[in-house]
Amino acid sequence: MSSYFVSVGILAEAFNVTGRRVQQLAQDDIIPKSVRGKYDLIACTAAYTKYLHERATGKDIEPQDVHKERTRLLKAQADKTELEVKSMNGELIAAEQVELLWGGLVSAFRAKIMGLPVRCAHRVLNLNTYQEIEEVLRGHVNEALEELSCHEPGESNSLIKEGGEDGGAAAKLENQPVGGSVPAT
Repeated sequence: MSSYFVSVGILAEAFNVTGRRVQQLAQDDIIPKSVRGKYDLIACTAAYTKYLHERATGKDIEPQDVHKERTRLLKAQADKTELEVKSMNGELIAAEQVELLWGGLVSAFRAKIMGLPVRCAHRVLNLNTYQEIEEVLRGHVNEALEELSCHEPGESNSLIKEGGEDGGAAAKLENQPVGGSVPAT
């Protein structure tokens, strides 16, 4: 059988693709490679027809897709391993654990804030000026924030039980003041 060699442009026209796509097909061993810039028209047409048929019937995945999928799998496995190592080293915290910690902190904050009116009301009754009242309230807010900055995650349940939910006084932490000093009248 005689061979008829054509340029990449003519082969691209025959396959209804670009010249670059013809080169990719040859590089992926779907069609025979060119010999001195010329492609065997009959061999390339047969190989390309076979490729299209296999692809249409789902028998073959394009080689570059296999490489992409393998690369994607390897990257996913490497990412998973990296996360596992960080978790074992204590660099990562589980989302549920973070949610519990933040929930505890928010509950403790709520307990402190709900206790402020009860703790401050009797102190501001006898004050006469806006500045005095503001000073007392600011002192109590700063004190509550200071206590929260020292908050330990396990303390949230005790804070809620002792003072937060019903608007009662905030819970006392061991050896830490809850109220401020009583202003001299």
